[in-house]
Amino acid sequence: MFKKRDGFLKISEDKKRLVSNFFSLSALQGINLVLPLITLQYLVRVLGVENYGLINFVVSIIMYFNILISFGFELSATREISIHREDNKKISEIFSAVMIIKTIMLLFSLVTLSMLVLFIDSFKAHALLYYATFGIVIGDSIFPSWFFQGMERMKYITYINVFSKSLFAVLIFVFIKEKTDYIYVPLLNSAGSIIGGVYALWLVFKLFPIQFVIPSKEIIYTQLKDSFRFFLSRIANNGSRYFATTIIGLYFGNLLVGYYSMVEKLFYAFMSIGSIISQTIYPYMSRTRNIQFFKKIFIFIVGLSILLLLPIICFNEEILFLVFGVRDAILSKIFIIVFSAAIFSIASALLGYPLLAALGHIKYANNSLIYASFIYVGYTSLVVIFTQNIYLVSSAISIYMALGFLFRVYYVRKTKILF
Repeated sequence: MFKKRDGFLKISEDKKRLVSNFFSLSALQGINLVLPLITLQYLVRVLGVENYGLINFVVSIIMYFNILISFGFELSATREISIHREDNKKISEIFSAVMIIKTIMLLFSLVTLSMLVLFIDSFKAHALLYYATFGIVIGDSIFPSWFFQGMERMKYITYINVFSKSLFAVLIFVFIKEKTDYIYVPLLNSAGSIIGGVYALWLVFKLFPIQFVIPSKEIIYTQLKDSFRFFLSRIANNGSRYFATTIIGLYFGNLLVGYYSMVEKLFYAFMSIGSIISQTIYPYMSRTRNIQFFKKIFIFIVGLSILLLLPIICFNEEILFLVFGVRDAILSKIFIIVFSAAIFSIASALLGYPLLAALGHIKYANNSLIYASFIYVGYTSLVVIFTQNIYLVSSAISIYMALGFLFRVYYVRKTKILF
C-alpha cells in the first residue's frame, strides 16, 4: 500500500516538474520570440537591411566558436547531471570539469579570432564588430544552462534570460538612433549575455550544494569523450544554420543575407515549439523511458504545428510587413521555401534526443544529423558554384531538415523503440 502511495507521489512529482519546466521554457521562448520581433522591426528600419545583414553575417561567423565551446555539453552534461543529481560529489565533479573545458576552449577561440582579424582583410575591416559580437560567446560559455536542465530547474534559466533580454531590448531603443549605431547591437547583446552568465554561476553556488573542485584527468577525459558524440551532431545541426548565412553573405552580399536572416529569425522562432518540448522531456525520458507518454506528446505537437503553419505560409507577406515593414517578392519567396521544412524540423527534434538519445541510441540521434549535414553542405556548395541562385541556396535548409527527419524515422523503425 505504501509502495503504491509512494509510486503515486513519485508520478505526481514528475508531472508537476514537467509542467513547471514546460511553462518555464515556454515563457523563455515566448520572450525570445516577442522581444526579437519588436527589436528586429526597429533595427531593420533604422539600420537598413544591409547593415542588419552585415551584423547577422558576423554573428554567423562568431557562432562557430559558440558551437565549439558548447561541445555538446547541453546534451551530455544535462544527461549526466540528471542521472547523478542526488550525488553532490559527482555533480560537483561534472560541473567543474565542464567549466574548465569550456574556459580552455574559450581562450583558444579568442586566440583564433585574433589571428583571423590580424591576417584576413575582410575580418580586419570589421574587427571591432567581430570582437563586440564575441562577447555573446563569453556569456554563453559561463551560463550553465545544461546544469539547470539536468537538475530540472529550468525556471532559473527563464528568469535570467527574461531579465537580460528585456534589458537588451530597452537599451536598443535608447542607444540606436541611426545607421552608424549598428556597432551597439552586438555590444549590448554581449553585455546582456555576460551579465546573465555571471549571475547564473552565482545562482548555481547559492542554490545547489556543489563546490568547485579540481577534477582528475580521467573525469575531464570522460566528459570530453561523452560530449564528442553530441558535438558532432551540434556541428551538423547548428553549423548548418550558420553555414547558409555565411555562404549567402559571401556570395550574395549584405542585402540578401539580411533578407535571409529576417526569415531565419521567424523560422527558428516557430521551431521553438519542438525545442521547448524536447528540452522539457529529455531529462524525464532519460530517467523513465515512458514510450506511451512520448507518443501522446509527439502526435499532439506535430498536429498543432501543422495547424499553426498553414496560415503562416498563406499570409507570409502580411507577417513580413507587420514585423519588418518590408514588402518584397524575393523576401516572400525565401520565406515560403524556408518554412516548408518547419514540420520536418519539429518532428525530427522530438524523435532525436527525447527519444533516440534518451533511450540509449545516442549514435543514431547524432548520425542522422551528421549524414544530413554532409548532403546539405555538398548541395549548398554545388548550387552556389554552378547557379548562384538565392532560392536554391535557401532551399538547402529545407532539404537538411527533411533528410534529418527521414534518417531519424529510419533509426526509430530500426530500433523498434516505438513498437
